[in-house]
Parts: sequence; structure tokens; C-alpha cells
Amino acid sequence: MVTSLDEACAVLRSANAFGFTPRPFLFLPLLRTGCLSVLVSGQQEDQGWAGRFHVECLSAEERTRVRDDAGGRSDLRHLLPRAGEALARRWRGRRMALASYGQWWPEWRAELAGAGLCVQAPQVPPQPDCLVDKTRMRPWLRSLCLETPSDTVVDRLDHVSLRRRFGSPFVVQQPRGTGGHGTHLVRDERDLGRIPPGGPWLVSRYAEGTAINHHGLVGSHRAVCVLPASVQLTNLQDVGAAFGAYSGCDFGAVRALPPAAQSQARTAVERIGHALARLGYRGTFGVDLVITDDHQVLVLEINCRMQSSTWLLGELELAAGLLPTQLRHVLEQHGHSTAGPHLPDAGDAVQLTVRHTSPPARVTRAPRSGRYAINGAGEAVWRGESYGLWECGADEIVLIHLPRPATVLAPSASLARLISRRPLTTADGRTLTTRGREALSAVTALFGVEVVTP
Repeated sequence: MVTSLDEACAVLRSANAFGFTPRPFLFLPLLRTGCLSVLVSGQQEDQGWAGRFHVECLSAEERTRVRDDAGGRSDLRHLLPRAGEALARRWRGRRMALASYGQWWPEWRAELAGAGLCVQAPQVPPQPDCLVDKTRMRPWLRSLCLETPSDTVVDRLDHVSLRRRFGSPFVVQQPRGTGGHGTHLVRDERDLGRIPPGGPWLVSRYAEGTAINHHGLVGSHRAVCVLPASVQLTNLQDVGAAFGAYSGCDFGAVRALPPAAQSQARTAVERIGHALARLGYRGTFGVDLVITDDHQVLVLEINCRMQSSTWLLGELELAAGLLPTQLRHVLEQHGHSTAGPHLPDAGDAVQLTVRHTSPPARVTRAPRSGRYAINGAGEAVWRGESYGLWECGADEIVLIHLPRPATVLAPSASLARLISRRPLTTADGRTLTTRGREALSAVTALFGVEVVTP
């Protein structure tokens, strides 16, 4: 049984952990604790990270000099033909343990094995359709006596009939998709016409309210931990976010929610956790919920993997001297039982994604990652090195996940990730505050781009 950070680090360091993720900062707790030997990513790590965390980094973005709007997931496929050769020089013949943010593709295992690398994936049962297909997930959630938005599954999108049933706007989703990809808000026929052909579709009533993501963890012996929630930053058009696109989160904002709704959300997460345990799942999971304006708690979906906020929760856990959820997830997936105290609720921690809002453009000027302060003239002034929340002062913001000069940005590609201890949006996550607008303006002014001509 692994119950302390020292024990977890000893296990993971001896296993030569192999990190596989679309974006490097998503593994910051593993990096800070020295638990990764190799980090393979779609998008490139910030300058200085490889040396600071003593990890061998390999990214598709470094080779293609392109950052797309998929957050690095599709970029990983471009890296595949060269990965084995690049890593074999140091790691041939050595066994490594996989730490994967999400899906681990069989072709990667074959490519690395062909180069003499043995990457051991967790021996976990495949997830049933009710955990990966949204059209089957909703009935499964309702079978647990949980409330969800009203919905239907259709093979053909007819605006008149769907509007008559769900009102306007309504939500259309592909059965599979993450990070908001494949999720569409439909107000009229034109919105419906922009949706790529396909189907079946999950169509739902739009639930107006505060969106939250709740962490949970299933350990050995079916033990379930309900971990902190964060308010999801949604529909922030000022930062270039389309509907459904992940824009960040605010852990501290949860305190503003009605206590009864918070309790009901925790009960839902615990119930889902026990249901996952019965299906044989081990590791962390996330539950997306909406607390409506009349305080109804609706469950939207679950994701049986690390969340986009797991790394930020890990920063808070490390500061409290606790074993981070991210490390527990990797250990549980590889069959190591974990236990120990966890945060009853999170402290003040905010992340905000800023996106490129213009046509494809090449970066001509980019800031360095680190701590910044906004001066009286509204300018972002560099204050020192920083990699996340740990080093961030109360009046500062931290910039990470920055593209290098000469990188071509696709429309809606991530331009920067802002980290803060103070809110950047209103408590419901739907509107930038004055401080948020000032930070956005100051940060975007640090970049220079030129439109790429076809």
C-alpha cells in the first residue's frame, strides 16, 4: 500500500515512467516530483522544462512548428514515425511504465517495440460503451437515479422538431469527443448547417447555470474518494473559446455555490464512483455537472481519466503535503494500492486558456514563461521563473504553455495558459472580471503574429 509521496516517488522513479500527453503541463505533478523519465507530447513543453525536471522531452510541435485547435491530440500521430528512433538511443532494452493522460494507441506500442523499447501499459479492462459513448452514458447515469438534462438520440438533425421538443437553444453532441470537440450549441438552422455530417447524435436541452467538474478516485478494494470540484470557465468569447471548448477552471469559486447543491453534487460523484468500482475501474475520474439557476443539480457526463484540472489540483495537494491525485491515478492503474488523506475542498487556484482568434498566423514574438505582474500602465512585467501555481504570488499571474517563435497557430489554437490565485471571472465562470480583462489584454500584447498566406 502506497500512502505517502516518498513511497509513490520511489515506485514511479524505479519504473522509468513514460509520459504520454497532448500538452506537457498536464503532467506537472509528475514532473515536479521527478517521476517521469520521458515525456512524449503533441504540443511542445515550455523552454527550460526539460532541464528543470530532468526529463527527456519529445513533441510533435517541435517538428511540425504547427499548433492546432485539438490541443495536441492529433499532433501525436505526426510524431509516431520518428518516436522509436529518437528514444531508442537512450532507452533501448529498458522496461518503462506508461503514464497516459488519455488514450494510448496500439500503433505507438508497436512502433516503440520495433525500436527495442518496452513500454508497459496498465493491465486494465477495456471501458464499456456506457463510459465512452455519450448516447449510452446518459441512460447509464439515469439508471443510478441521477438527474440529467432531457435528451434524445437521433440519426437525422431536424431543427423544427428538435426546437419544438427542447426549445432554443439546444445542444448537439457526437457520441465521442473530449474538450468540447463535437459539441455544438444550436440556435437556428444556420447553426445546424455548420455541424459536420454524421450521426447518431445526442441532442439535449440546454441547461443554463454554473458548470462544475468534480474529481473522484476509485482505489483498490472499491474504495471511493470524493475529491474537490472546480467551476468550469465557459462561453468566454473574449478568450477565443467556442461553445463547449475548455477555457479553464476556478477551484475557489465553488465556495460561492449553494451548500445544498454542493452536497448533492458530492453525493452524485460518490454514487458514480461506486458504480465505476463495480465495473472494475481503478483511478481518477471526472464528473461534469451543471447547477442550474434554480439550484437543480444535473449530471452531464463522466470521463474516466485525468481531467484538464487534475494537474492544478495536484499543485494544491503538493502544497498541502499530500499525495497528488495524479500520482495515485498512475499507481492505481498499474496495480499499486494507494491510500491517505485528501483535500476536503480546494484552495484558490485558477487557470484560463487564451486562444488565437485570427486566421492561421506565424508567431513572430512570444514572451517567456514565468511569473508576471500587471503594472499601472496595464503591461505584463516579468518577475521570475515559474512553472505553475506553486511559485505564483497573490498579485501575480503565471504564463505557461507558450508557443515558440516561428510556430504557426491554427484558428482557436491555444496561445497561453494563465495561472492565478485570484479569480479572473465572475463566480459562475461565464464572464471575465476587470482583472481578467486586464490580464488578457496585457498577455496578448506580449505576442506578435503575422498572417500566413496560403
